[in-house]
Amino acid sequence: MSVALVTETLRSLHRIHRQLADLSDQLAAGPRTVAVRTKQVEAAETKKATAQDDVKKAKVAADQKQLQLKTAEAKIRDLEGKLNACKTNREYQTLTEQIAADTMASKVLEDEILEALERVDALKPTVPAAEAEVASTKKLLDEAKARVAAETGRLEGEVARVRAELETVERDLPDDVREKYARIVKQKGADGMAPLDGQSCGGCFQQITGNMVSELMLGKIVACRSCGRLLYVPESSRPA
Repeated sequence: MSVALVTETLRSLHRIHRQLADLSDQLAAGPRTVAVRTKQVEAAETKKATAQDDVKKAKVAADQKQLQLKTAEAKIRDLEGKLNACKTNREYQTLTEQIAADTMASKVLEDEILEALERVDALKPTVPAAEAEVASTKKLLDEAKARVAAETGRLEGEVARVRAELETVERDLPDDVREKYARIVKQKGADGMAPLDGQSCGGCFQQITGNMVSELMLGKIVACRSCGRLLYVPESSRPA
């Protein structure tokens, strides 16, 4: 195999491997997007459940206070009914004071009920707002799933095409070169090759020796001693 052909083959292989790595990243991005949207739906549903629970608790609290007020008012009416049956002034005075105290407590309870009902009214709008957020996030999730499904099919087809191209180009490597190439690519994938950058490795940017540069120009297989990448002469450095 000629020097130019070995160099061109390694250059093409690096391009193809980087293309496959990019396609792999795009394929992985789809499920990540769906996972993010799913978490958003779960968070919105939790928010809705919390809003519903807050309204329910506020209503229960208001109902309990209203029940307390009814009990207190019934007690006051009972005490007022007993006033006419009092036999002594002291007994009458005691009942009157009790009625006054209970009436004052009832007024405080009425204020608390008003506040509780106002809290219910303030909390009620949070439920439809939370429901709308759930609907919105579910719509985004469905759209993401549909988009990812469509993209996955396209990307998988592209991966199959590029892999076929890779296999075709790999067959152009001499046997001794293919063995070393396969070992490095198995370990490093698309990061297993790098262009020569002046007199340095284009992957780790460590300088290589003049002999290594000469070997590259002769079409020999050279690996960077620092990072292990297979080096090749880039398009811009091809001899005229």
